[in-house]
Amino acid sequence: MIAGVRALAVSIVLPTYRDWDALRSCLNALADQTLPAQEFEILVVENAGESQPRDLALPGNARLLHEPGPGSYAARNRGIAEARGEVLAFIDADCIAAPGWLQAGLECLQANPDAGLVAGNIELSYATSRLTPAECFEKAFAFRQRQNVADGVSVTANLFVRHEVFDEVGAFDFGLMSGGDFEWTRRATSQGHRLVYCEKAVVRHPARSSLSALAGKARRVTSGSQTLYQEHGVFGGIRRVVGNLVGDLASLASRWDMTWRERAWALLVLVYLKAVKVVQRFRLVTTRHGRAGPPR
Repeated sequence: MIAGVRALAVSIVLPTYRDWDALRSCLNALADQTLPAQEFEILVVENAGESQPRDLALPGNARLLHEPGPGSYAARNRGIAEARGEVLAFIDADCIAAPGWLQAGLECLQANPDAGLVAGNIELSYATSRLTPAECFEKAFAFRQRQNVADGVSVTANLFVRHEVFDEVGAFDFGLMSGGDFEWTRRATSQGHRLVYCEKAVVRHPARSSLSALAGKARRVTSGSQTLYQEHGVFGGIRRVVGNLVGDLASLASRWDMTWRERAWALLVLVYLKAVKVVQRFRLVTTRHGRAGPPR
């Protein structure tokens, strides 16, 4: 590794799927980074098979890549394969990076030479000051990166990884449509690569504002967690869903930055999503048994 933060070469891996408007905002924020543009590249990877819109102007340090395989983890793997940087920085297309995001992430790696991964801070943004029930839930439970790091995992909405870690651990599981970030970071930390949290490396992510969006995510996460936690049958997964409820309630009770209205809605939505996950587990098992055919 070349000494000095300013000498580090960074590749930003940015998957996108038919959301060119959000991508524009994300790229605008990346153009405002305090790290000089010549010190990092932006790899925009789309896997919808679409050409670049005429009104989308890519920065001079950006490339648009096409990945035929479905899913964001297939797109990220393509970015990893193309990356020239010593450090890979992951962000989602609907996120807005603070001006000092890259600089802070690199400085955190520099200050922790024994760390292979840095999980950054994810702040939520809301459409209005009066939050919807879904936004109340997101405020209470979404993107708890500090707790994620304590558990040895991180989301890819804000993650820095030394390139050599991928050489040792391998790429993301592209077969997963959800949970691939937890699966990969857990794989990395279980192999001895240290993960640290960086409060100053900030990106902002819009909170999901509808119950249907949260329910859709809950179903995807439920499907992905069967691989992540090697769950077999219905009841092992249900025990995990219900078992986490105690910790969720304790976390919610401690959120004095939320109003009573916000905490009440967060609790009701939490119970609803737990039910969605339980139903999804029954559906997955029923589908699997149906494919296997009747016992002989």
